[in-house]
Amino acid sequence: MSAGLQHYLDVAQRFQAERMADSPLWLRGLREDGLAQLSRQGFPTTRNEDWKYTDVAPLVSRPFAPVEARRVAEFQARVDQLALPGPRLVFVDGRHSPELSSLEGLYEGVTVKPLRQALREDAEALQAVLGQRARAETHSFIALNAALLEEGAFVNVRAGAAAPSPVQLVFLASGATGASVLASPRILVVAGANSEAALVEVYAGVEGGASFTNAVTEVVLGENARLHHYKLQVEPEAAFHLASLHAEQARDSRLVSHAFALGATLARNEVRSVFAGEGGECVLNGLYVGRGTQHLDNRTDLDHAMPRCTSRELYKGVLDGKARGTFHGRVLVRQDAQRTDASQTNRNLLLSEEALVDTRPQLEILADDVKCAHGAAVGRLDEQALFYLRARGIPRAEAERLLTYAFASEVVGAVTLEPLRARVEQLLSGRLPGGARREGQA
Repeated sequence: MSAGLQHYLDVAQRFQAERMADSPLWLRGLREDGLAQLSRQGFPTTRNEDWKYTDVAPLVSRPFAPVEARRVAEFQARVDQLALPGPRLVFVDGRHSPELSSLEGLYEGVTVKPLRQALREDAEALQAVLGQRARAETHSFIALNAALLEEGAFVNVRAGAAAPSPVQLVFLASGATGASVLASPRILVVAGANSEAALVEVYAGVEGGASFTNAVTEVVLGENARLHHYKLQVEPEAAFHLASLHAEQARDSRLVSHAFALGATLARNEVRSVFAGEGGECVLNGLYVGRGTQHLDNRTDLDHAMPRCTSRELYKGVLDGKARGTFHGRVLVRQDAQRTDASQTNRNLLLSEEALVDTRPQLEILADDVKCAHGAAVGRLDEQALFYLRARGIPRAEAERLLTYAFASEVVGAVTLEPLRARVEQLLSGRLPGGARREGQA
């Protein structure tokens, strides 16, 4: 057993021992199963097919650990800069911060609680769903999250409710000098039949100490439920970020996910959805922008288990310097999932000779009455387009910025929340070639 794995096992064992007395039996079972799965699996290496292009050794060899809650009033300005108007829960170093949170304006059909509070007040409701979609045996980082399960958020949308404003969850790494902070948020979203809501997850930080965010989001959509999910990851480049979203969609439900990966030295974002009823729809849009030595990994897995379901995927990557990107998309169409309609596209733009991308769109089709397509492309800026702009007096650097932004704007433009779209545009501008000055002003 490696020293890194032993460290995280010790952290989880201490955590569980401290909370054994005041935890219900079912919650103790979830945590203990996570610990057992972590011990059995160990951390993945590049010999594991699912992690072939992502080496987590620099992460697991570091002694990250949870920290206790502390005074966080000094982060008010940073949170105000990141958050949109409306209800929000804020977490600093993985701990809920009541001082920075506000649920004012929350629609009456929506319940939002810190997970620790919900585990006390809504134990029966949580027992039926928590940990049932994101299972510890999936891989060791989900197991680690389960072993440390305590903090996060519970979002419950009542059947028939249509929330006019999004619920926001802001996770901030404090950047405490010398600290190696582990945050393990678990987010649970339950949307009742015929409901509609939006959820925004923001992961950011303050330059300073290293941090490791290991987040898991579970989504359960009832019949004809609608959820727009937005994720913005802009953590400092000293951070590590691993996250996964696991959804189950009932009949005629619709999930729309927009994921933006702009920060962290190593980030992996997974989206997995299972169609558990006919007529469901899933739309996945993603943009990852890397520079320096960043490594940005994206994995999607759509399980068409029922007939007449539709999925659309568009992921784009922009990589500069020595950055590396990875996209692995899998669409499984099961034997009885007739009349499936699925498309999957991954496009990548390399801005330097040393940037690299690995892309693997994948279809597994076991039915015969389907409409499925997939494709991938990797390229550089069009020299003819650059020449066209330069011939009209635009300097080369600005022409490259314009073309790069045009490439990324298809994904950004799909965001229907105008304040969030404006924020993404501002952050993206700072990460395009020549944009360091603009980012510093953001």
